[in-house]
Amino acid sequence: MLRILRNKKTAKKVWIVLAIIIIPAFTMWGFGSASRNREDNMAAGRIFGRNVSSLEFKKSLAAAKTAAIMQFGDNFPKVEKYLNLESQAWERLILLQEAKKRRINIGDQEIIDTIQKAPYFQRNSVFDNKTYVEILRYVFQLQPRTFEEQMRQNLTLAKLYNQVTDGVKMEDNQIHQEWLKTNEELSIYYIASLFAEFAKNFKPADKDISAYYDKNKDAFKEPSSINLEYILTGSPTDSKKIPDLINKKYDLDAISKELNLTKKETGLFKQYAPPAALKIPQETLNSVSTLKPGQPAPMVKVDKTFYVYALKEIKPGRIPELKEIKDSIKEIMTSEESGKIAQSKIQECADKLKSKPFNQIASASTYGFKTGQTKFFKSTDQVENLGPGKLFWDTAKKLKENQVSDIFSDANGYYIIKLKALKPVDEDKFAKDKAKFSEELLSKKKNEFFAKFVEEIKKKAQ
Repeated sequence: MLRILRNKKTAKKVWIVLAIIIIPAFTMWGFGSASRNREDNMAAGRIFGRNVSSLEFKKSLAAAKTAAIMQFGDNFPKVEKYLNLESQAWERLILLQEAKKRRINIGDQEIIDTIQKAPYFQRNSVFDNKTYVEILRYVFQLQPRTFEEQMRQNLTLAKLYNQVTDGVKMEDNQIHQEWLKTNEELSIYYIASLFAEFAKNFKPADKDISAYYDKNKDAFKEPSSINLEYILTGSPTDSKKIPDLINKKYDLDAISKELNLTKKETGLFKQYAPPAALKIPQETLNSVSTLKPGQPAPMVKVDKTFYVYALKEIKPGRIPELKEIKDSIKEIMTSEESGKIAQSKIQECADKLKSKPFNQIASASTYGFKTGQTKFFKSTDQVENLGPGKLFWDTAKKLKENQVSDIFSDANGYYIIKLKALKPVDEDKFAKDKAKFSEELLSKKKNEFFAKFVEEIKKKAQ
């Protein structure tokens, strides 16, 4: 049926509007590259208990690349290395499997209509078959039949997205509250019991540092250090040979000689802190300790480079001597003690506020607090002396006139605040902004909901 679309006479009769739905990109998926396998019918990985062939993965990878080109256009070469298309390819396969389970189908006419309405393929606001074929050939480097099958998948994913997020709604009151968080301004009085202020005067004695070390020795044990040997290549020809050589039990020396590649060595490093020159993903390195020395791990593709590595040496973790980590222990003790002091002081303050005015306590200098009042700020602003405004805005918004907040905290300290003033909002502006704001807010909520759905599906796929 899709051959009708490629009939120029028929296609020219159809006027077009944009109808392609962009599916958001999601987080990384921890499978390896399909380039690990030489033959297209070999397994590239498993999802939902079934093997995914290299050919199937390559098709998904090509579809992910096409979608990225459609989204980023001329900027695609600049952003390609940041997109992790291999992860997106696995996510496509997982979501398409879910769509199949839900019996989501796309008819040929839906594909035809969508392509005819795409702006890429029009000339003078009309679908043009010559433009269509040329763009597929020179921009996407695809045959029409391949592109149309990718479009079928894209529309399937779009239907899945709509089906999953159909129940996500926003009530008018929620929309108004979210708009207020973005636009309403307020100011506060504050009492801040900051860790840094109390840390200035805390200087642990050597005997206390030694006692802390003796009590917490196990917590300071360093992880194992590893030393890897590896070879790398950007040659697709080499990448096709490497899996076969690994299967034939070639060690890294033999592989490097066979392909005339230079073997390199990382030197000892902590597993969680690989050297910058080694581009192998952390999730891949996590399994390196299971390798036997000299045993090559499966080939890994990073961007356009292929890596093969083997474990040369593993050095067991150890507990460092006190003199090696004395400064670190001092910092830990200072942080812990300043936190305790800050919490104790703010609690004393809260107790006194039950019987004394806020301003009287805030003006006292005996506590070591930072006190003051802010200018008007929004929840999205940075507040001078306090930091990100959201926590303070959210807390102040719940307070009634003259009400003092409970103690709350962030990474910098403990706080008690009092609402100073609310700046009146322009409700006429809300009325003007509501339609667009509601649409953007609902889209954000749907994306967040769908992202959680994807995470759950990925767990099931494992």
